[in-house]
Amino acid sequence: MAEQRSGAADTPIAWRAIVYGTPVVGPDGRRVGTIREVLGSDADDIFHGLRVRPDGQKRDVMVAADNVTSIAADAIMVGVDRSSVAALPDFDEPATYHLSSVGWLRHHLGWKEDAKSDEEPG
Repeated sequence: MAEQRSGAADTPIAWRAIVYGTPVVGPDGRRVGTIREVLGSDADDIFHGLRVRPDGQKRDVMVAADNVTSIAADAIMVGVDRSSVAALPDFDEPATYHLSSVGWLRHHLGWKEDAKSDEEPG
């Protein structure tokens, strides 16, 4: 059975402060998974989405930033339910590195600073 969120809202945080292992919670208040990575661009301060491990699965999926409804230290709220997250395709790391119209994609683990040398110029 999925863990139910207590309803207590935590203080909002920036996307760069998301920590590996933070619970991901759907619109019904039920836990849908766990943060594996945060995807974004430091240079452009653009949040692309989340790499999530759906509860009960041994694979990761990408939840697009458009589906993230709030970010707090205790949980990340998404606008898609447990079955929708579970039905997402497997996370494909090579495919996420270059987004044609947006630019280079970076991974963030919340507590670990990324090297600036991996940014694409321009």
